[in-house]
Amino acid sequence: MADDIFREVDEDLRAERLRALARRYVVAAVAVVAVICAGVGGWQYQAWRARQADRAWAATYFAALHAADSSNITPGETAPLTPQQKDALTRLATLDQSSAPAGLRTMARLERASLLASSGDAKAALGLWDQVQADDGADPLLRGLAGLLWVQHQIDDGDPATLRSRLATLDGTGKPWRALAIECEALLDLRQGHDADARRRLAQLSASPDAPDGLRSRAGGLLQTLNGAGL
Repeated sequence: MADDIFREVDEDLRAERLRALARRYVVAAVAVVAVICAGVGGWQYQAWRARQADRAWAATYFAALHAADSSNITPGETAPLTPQQKDALTRLATLDQSSAPAGLRTMARLERASLLASSGDAKAALGLWDQVQADDGADPLLRGLAGLLWVQHQIDDGDPATLRSRLATLDGTGKPWRALAIECEALLDLRQGHDADARRRLAQLSASPDAPDGLRSRAGGLLQTLNGAGL
């Protein structure tokens, strides 16, 4: 592995992906680009060519992000894709099926899933999140994010046992998506009538220094609503 292949684009790529995920999921997310480099010494020419190809794939990804215009996607709402977003889907699909670095292919799948979900095609989005979550070669943080989104988009009608099984891999101590996984478990508790369990989880979240501020506020507000309703 060599860290310098994306030296010229890596910081911009990480920042752009971070902003896109933060806008869409209202959580802190990290975009990681994994790049495999060809040797050194006598392989310098091949390595140079690989760097040029990687920069080209990165440019394709940036162009797709620009066309996707994810800043106008509101979580939980659906709307027909714009022509530019349809173009973004095509570009992202090309990345996914190419020889682009693994990290870019993973992020292309996540971006495609987001666009598809925002257009109402939940089935296709769930399939892509499932692919990322099951990909042993993908970055663990992104695999966890994909698993979380897979659950979030089925929280109202998915099989509770299946959803809880997925969440169990995310809610362990020190896990990066622990707080959001616990929130999902609380929502499942409410859906199934387990109000005491929901209260316990929400109280845990609202008092957790590790949970994002917005999540603590949501948990505290829902807990007050439950207490006020006498549930």
